[in-house]
Amino acid sequence: MNDYTIKANEFICNLHTSYNCSDVTPLSPCRFKCLHCKQKRIHGYTNPDHVCNPFGYLYLVPMYCVDCAILIKTCMWCK
Repeated sequence: MNDYTIKANEFICNLHTSYNCSDVTPLSPCRFKCLHCKQKRIHGYTNPDHVCNPFGYLYLVPMYCVDCAILIKTCMWCK
């Protein structure tokens, strides 16, 4: 893990510990908007509970980008 990943894991709440950055990894390019900065800076993360479907991969998408989660000191997965 690099420093960026360690900082991101500092701001993951107890409810979302299964989504820490060592278990799920960014898979899609930045397609999703951050609720704080309103920019498309959020990657789609791998989904360990994914099942096959005809519509494509179901990404896990946090509410905040990692930079904003660190800046506002909140869990990136909580709304």
